[in-house]
Amino acid sequence: MMSDPDKRPGNDPSLIFTVGLRQGERISLRGESFVIGRDISADIQLESLYVSRHHAEISSEGGYWFVTDLHSKNGVYQNLTRIKPGTRMSLNDQDKIQIGSVSTFEFHDPAATIHQAEKRMLVLGLWLDEPNREVYVFNKRLTPILSPQQFTLLSELVGKADDVMTNDEIAAVLWPEAAGGVESAAIDNAISRLRDRLRELDDAHEYIETVRGVGRRFIQRKPMS
Repeated sequence: MMSDPDKRPGNDPSLIFTVGLRQGERISLRGESFVIGRDISADIQLESLYVSRHHAEISSEGGYWFVTDLHSKNGVYQNLTRIKPGTRMSLNDQDKIQIGSVSTFEFHDPAATIHQAEKRMLVLGLWLDEPNREVYVFNKRLTPILSPQQFTLLSELVGKADDVMTNDEIAAVLWPEAAGGVESAAIDNAISRLRDRLRELDDAHEYIETVRGVGRRFIQRKPMS
């Protein structure tokens, strides 16, 4: 019987292992959920003591793909940035995912271009296009783009969702060479400039909230009634 052309390996979303354990292997994602870990029950097994039994999950919903750190000991990194344990992060075509320090794979999705456009339409508030360092609010793109420093800070805030990013953490992102010698006024000015840029797209919602004496946190816009 002739196979369905839409089910050929080249048409499936897939993981291609590029570094470390299982290097050179390609795994087609034909299903909705795949657990990565060292346990024998894992869908994608990585036999290393540096990999948690259930380390990460690759899952799909509504045609989109996501990666989640299942509270692993040594972390999951998306394009070199460690993702928050338990937070489901959307996957883009050619994203690089690192499992601890033992294995890296690339995510490939033939329909990624369509999905990227659809995701921007579905997001009710702010959305980051990480590969291109672009910011979208209600499908409107911020132009000119943020400086690398500003985008990195915004990405860190968004990654923490509703959790507070302390002033020390903010200073470490903006001025890593300062080693703790950053005055609060400098942080306030940097946050103020970033807020001003976001207001260019949406002046009815404050995306960066000040938690007095602690730091800042990102607050996504809630659906409008």
